[in-house]
Amino acid sequence: MTIWKNIFKGIFIAGFLLQTSGFAGEITKIGTTSANFLQMEVGARASALGGAFVGIADDASTLYWNPAGIRVLQGIRTHYQITNLYAGIKHHFGGIIYHLNRAYSIGLVANYVDVGDMEVTTLEKPEGTGENFTASSIALGVTFASALTDRVYVGVTAKYIQEKIWLESGSGIAVDIGTVYNIENIGLRIGMALTNLGPDMGITDGPHLHFYKENPDDFPGSPRPESKLVTRKFPLPLTFSLGVSGNLLGPHAILRTSAANRVTLAVAANDGFDAPFRTNWGLEYSWQESFALRGGYHQGYDTAGLALGFGLNLYRFAGLNLQIDFAWNDYGDLGGITIWSLEFRK
Repeated sequence: MTIWKNIFKGIFIAGFLLQTSGFAGEITKIGTTSANFLQMEVGARASALGGAFVGIADDASTLYWNPAGIRVLQGIRTHYQITNLYAGIKHHFGGIIYHLNRAYSIGLVANYVDVGDMEVTTLEKPEGTGENFTASSIALGVTFASALTDRVYVGVTAKYIQEKIWLESGSGIAVDIGTVYNIENIGLRIGMALTNLGPDMGITDGPHLHFYKENPDDFPGSPRPESKLVTRKFPLPLTFSLGVSGNLLGPHAILRTSAANRVTLAVAANDGFDAPFRTNWGLEYSWQESFALRGGYHQGYDTAGLALGFGLNLYRFAGLNLQIDFAWNDYGDLGGITIWSLEFRK
C-alpha cells in the first residue's frame, strides 16, 4: 500500500511542477509531439460533455481519461467506440474492465486510428504512381487501479505505442497515472491524471530509410556502402488534467435530492506539452439513469468547440445491459464529427 501512497503524492507534485515549469505560459512547441493521436478524445459521453471527464470517470472510457476511474466501476465493463473524423479518418477505441475484488480492478485498452488509403506520388509522377499507401497509429495498454481508502482511488496504465506510415514505423512506451477522490454521499468527485509520460518517439525503422550512397565522380568503381537515414525523435504529448464534477440534482446531490432525475455539472482543465492551457465544460441531465441529454464546450482549442449528445440505457426498455451514447462535435472549418459508443455491463 505504501507504493500507492507514493504514487498518489507524486501526482500532486507532478501537477505543481507542470504549472510552475512554464507549460501554462507561452507555447512554442505546437505540432512538435510524436503520437499526437493520443490526444484525440475517446467516448461519446465524454466528448459530448466537452471533454470534461477526468473528474467524472465513471464509464469504461475512463481507461483513456483517468486510469483510477476503473476502480469506481463495478462488475465487468466492455466499451467500443468509433469516430468518423474529417478526411475519411476513422478512430476506434476499445476497452474491458474487470472488478477483481473490493480493493483492485484491472483493464485492457486499445486505441487505434486509421488514416485510410492515399496515393503514392513522386517528383517524376506528381499525379500518382498507381500505388497506394496507408498510415495508422495504435496504443495498447494494461490498467491497474486500487483503493487507498473508501474515497480515494489511484490507477496506472502502461501502454505500447506504434505509428506506421507506408513501410516505415516507430514505437515507444508510456504510462498514465491518475487519481479520483469520490465523496459519494453528496455526488462530488475530483480527478487528476498525468498522461503520456514516456521517452521521445519517432519513425525509426523501415526499408525506405535504407539506401546506397552514390559513387563519387572521381572514383566510379568504389564500393557503395549501405546507409540509413537518421530520423528525429519527438516528445510524447504529456498532459496534466484536473477535473471536478458534482451532482446538482440526484439521489446523492449537492443542492437537491431526486430519485428519478440527475443533473451533473463537470469542469476540467488540461495543461499540455504542446498546447496552451485549456478548459472543458459539461452538463448532463439523466432520467432514471436510462436516458440522458448532454452538452459541453471546449475552451481554448484550435478547432473543437460546442459539443452535444445523448445516451440511452437499454436495460429499462429492452432488458439489455447495454449503454448507447452519441456525440456531435463542432470542429469549425473541419466540420462536425460524430462519435458512437457502446458499453456492455455485467
